[in-house]
Amino acid sequence: MPSALNPFVWDRPVDDPSKIVGMDGFANQVALILTGQTNVALFGPRDTGKTTFINQLALELAKSHGDDAPPFDVLRVNLQRVVSIPGFIGCVHDAMVGHPEKRLRRAAQRQIGALEKEIGFDIKVIKGSMRSPASVPAQDAETLHAQLLALRSLSEHLVVVFDEFQRLRHCPGDPLAIIRSALMSSGANHVSLLFTGSIRNALQMMLERSDEPIFGEAAQLQLPEINRVDFLEYLDFQFEASGKRADEDALEYLLNATGGHPRSTQQLAWECWLAVPAGGRVTLETVIRAHNGLVQTIERSEFAAVLSVLMGGDEGEINEVRALQLVADRGGDTVTSRAIALLDGFSSHSRVPAALDRLQRRGLVDRRDRSWYIVDPLFAEWLRRASPLIDRPIPAEEDD
Repeated sequence: MPSALNPFVWDRPVDDPSKIVGMDGFANQVALILTGQTNVALFGPRDTGKTTFINQLALELAKSHGDDAPPFDVLRVNLQRVVSIPGFIGCVHDAMVGHPEKRLRRAAQRQIGALEKEIGFDIKVIKGSMRSPASVPAQDAETLHAQLLALRSLSEHLVVVFDEFQRLRHCPGDPLAIIRSALMSSGANHVSLLFTGSIRNALQMMLERSDEPIFGEAAQLQLPEINRVDFLEYLDFQFEASGKRADEDALEYLLNATGGHPRSTQQLAWECWLAVPAGGRVTLETVIRAHNGLVQTIERSEFAAVLSVLMGGDEGEINEVRALQLVADRGGDTVTSRAIALLDGFSSHSRVPAALDRLQRRGLVDRRDRSWYIVDPLFAEWLRRASPLIDRPIPAEEDD
């Protein structure tokens, strides 16, 4: 009997294995690296499925991969908003006591209880702004170190995921050195680390600069794109299983419109599913109408807010807006063209790469095969449709 529930999840990470698309092979590859006691740094732009992949990886790590690769437990520490050592302590505490598996959650509670007796106060006191009056940076660093040492005791085979790891580059108190001492030294051979990041340059800087504590300590991998055929089959199956079949041209248009971006593809599929009554069909017209509706909502989104802030900024920030428009209008292969740069308002084409680098640090653009692209395809389409320059010809003789 078809399900009456919308099968498409886009507003949060997916943890249902039946709804995770095309990550099995990559999860197996990363699991084998981690169980072989090699740390991994995984980069992927925001909203492209890193946290969903972590869920898939945890399922893969729970399997035995041979006598020398037993099952591993996974603990995910979300560092998205960490700006201080007390904040880091709070995130580790939350990850330990909030672990979804009861066995590890209770082991964590025992370790934290023992640690609090040792240090003489409640760890929750120093979470966030709730700091002990007597606490000083050196004490916070010692507490974090002791907490990470306690974390090692949760499992005989443990992978610790530091999600959005690049956030620590703004954290005073040398957190990387603390991590190295507690989790990458003697006594931690049963622990492997996964660092994930949405800002490639920041994550690479932490791993490739020789003056960084974790220099050269992780294999660097890129979250792969989902295979197009796998995505088509997934969408086709989910529509049909819920009693709303989709035409082939509708599915092709859906994937073309989103470029296979995981979040946007699921979101557009969700909108199409809502638009069709039980037992109905998802047609090409259904997808086009839903896509147009989503693109129009960008006007009220965080992207429009960021664009408004940049438009009110200095010349460097205005150049970021120009660079966004350039990529939306002309694609990311011609960013060094003098004619295109001048058409978009740059005083010199040499200013375009710097603007794109700043946008990359904001997580708005990225590079694939040396070509720049706007990460969110709905934002890119909104920019393209609003552009007064999209059909303006470029004088060939002025091009590079």
